Amino acid sequence: MHTWSDIVPPDKRTPGIVAIDPVIFPILDKLYERRIKRLNAQAHALGENGEYYRFLSQIVHFQQQNLALSPLQQDEITAIHAVISLEQSNEQLENRLLGITCWQTAYARLITRLEAFLPQEMLQRLSGLLTKPQHLARLVVHLLRAEYQLVNPGSAVVIWAALSACWAQAITSLQKNAVTHPIAQSVACPCCGAPPVASLVLGGAREGLRYLQCSLCETRWHRVRAVCIACEETSQIDHWTLDDTKSAIQIETCGDCKSYIKAFRLDYDPTLEAVADDIGSFTLDKAAEAEGFLRIGINPFSFPA
Repeated sequence: MHTWSDIVPPDKRTPGIVAIDPVIFPILDKLYERRIKRLNAQAHALGENGEYYRFLSQIVHFQQQNLALSPLQQDEITAIHAVISLEQSNEQLENRLLGITCWQTAYARLITRLEAFLPQEMLQRLSGLLTKPQHLARLVVHLLRAEYQLVNPGSAVVIWAALSACWAQAITSLQKNAVTHPIAQSVACPCCGAPPVASLVLGGAREGLRYLQCSLCETRWHRVRAVCIACEETSQIDHWTLDDTKSAIQIETCGDCKSYIKAFRLDYDPTLEAVADDIGSFTLDKAAEAEGFLRIGINPFSFPA
């Protein structure tokens, strides 16, 4: 492993910023287009070894087409919002999920699209769930409750992608009404409660501001920099890279709670895309975990086994 470079940057605020948006809702078609572009670039760079990136690109293509061809109806949006906002037991959540057909339809269509890219054993496993809707809904409950060890990692990627295609539509349709949880100190998404993919330091008109990006509904929410997003401590925050101090992809660690999160400096490289480039930089995660840090959040294309 290369020597880590400690690059703790001071928190900064651009003078031109008058107000900080607490939440930024995605423009989904542009987000999907950007993600596809980054996945394809990584697949091309790896050549024959880029097959998984090409597979992931197919998933995002489906999400993009689902957005255009299967817009949610108001009753579906309302039902998804109820699933997100209500306190409920696992059994109640499972029953509510069974009553929402859009994500189940998206799941079936996604499997059809992926047939040519899936190993036969995985295809049979995923297709088999179509005949067991209650079991499929139970797997979704496990994922939403962060009980990842109870779901096959490969299955989780496909199930989560179908769910995300619908949840992201619902949240962007609701906009400000989608915010149901506190924002200022939230580790989980204030709209859907899912964990973040990564921390983003933005450029442009929001240069220097830090947002977390949701792994499910794609919403971004503001969190002050130089503060641990998990424990709120400030004394032992460090940023690390494996190369130079101006690397656009970093690891932010907290020595107090021994957590870490991937950090993308879009002010250094605006072409980065959180989900795609997180997958391409897992070497950093391995280095952080070797030092005893535990990751905050998940990548929807790589669930823990």
